[in-house]
Amino acid sequence: MKAITIWQPWAEFVAAGVKHNETRSWATKYRGPIAIHAAVKPIRQVVPLLSEKAFGLMVEKLEKASMANGELLTYFNYGEVIATAELVACHLITEEYLSTLPDTEKALGDYSLGRYAWELRNIKELPEPIKAKGQQGLWNWEA
Repeated sequence: MKAITIWQPWAEFVAAGVKHNETRSWATKYRGPIAIHAAVKPIRQVVPLLSEKAFGLMVEKLEKASMANGELLTYFNYGEVIATAELVACHLITEEYLSTLPDTEKALGDYSLGRYAWELRNIKELPEPIKAKGQQGLWNWEA
């Protein structure tokens, strides 16, 4: 099965069914099953990259995140495949395409013009995460 490595908390947004597009700087012709792999990089290193809206959505929507003493406490999985999905389309991000997206989706990706939105459907969170070494790009994963 093909796989894509995504930093947390974005991988968790996908697994929870909150995020339906993965934005990338490159397109893919691949369509079909895809494993969602949570990168090894700890969330504390990427939290400054979250928009205020995305951070609020994370706290609101994901039971695995909470606020205490102004610090994000996380229980996210790292270095594991956490979900599967179907990659059904790869959209060039244009003004027209952006107009079709809800604000929640736009808050959870880099929708700069000229990038690509990989559309995911039939997202299924795994009952138990499976350890895996991720890679850059689209890679092959065997469960």
